[in-house]
Amino acid sequence: MDHKQVAVGGDFNRIFDHKDYLAMISIPDEATCILRGHLILEEVLNLWSSKLTNTEDLYAGIFVSFKTKLVVSKNLGLSEELFTVLDKVNNIRNKFSHRKGYQLEKSQIEALKNRVDDVVESAKVQKCETFHVFVGGKDQNGNPKEVTYTWGDSDNRVKFVLVFVILMLKITHWIQSEFNARGINYTIVSTENS
Repeated sequence: MDHKQVAVGGDFNRIFDHKDYLAMISIPDEATCILRGHLILEEVLNLWSSKLTNTEDLYAGIFVSFKTKLVVSKNLGLSEELFTVLDKVNNIRNKFSHRKGYQLEKSQIEALKNRVDDVVESAKVQKCETFHVFVGGKDQNGNPKEVTYTWGDSDNRVKFVLVFVILMLKITHWIQSEFNARGINYTIVSTENS
């Protein structure tokens, strides 16, 4: 398999930290997985709001909830369809935060998958069910190990990760298009260490 790697950095480095995605796919705890994804989405909202207002950090100095950042982002031009998807992820995260022992439900994953598949149609990205994640590394004994995660073979947590990665690809496409249309300067690809 020929893998092409692109070093993401610049304005998008907090959104595409590979350690976050590896943790999401590797840690078996659903709550931790959802929380990591939620934190990444919060960085998306921070980036969007800061770039549109030409500030370093629009929310510096105060605590602002995810929902408030989401509404502010929508008021700054975040699309209604992305608002709806991010709000759905926020609702899932809140269930984990407020219900001890909560677990992802198949119906939630299906509903989220359908929303993500339909959002940002201009982004030519695979459907969630056909996407797979390949992870290579070493096992606890130091031996090489490779795992491919597919929709059909995965539990709800891994399905969430597959949906989340597709969502992030679509969000990135949408944000790039919006920044370009608005004449906002940004960097996504890091040229350091390439």
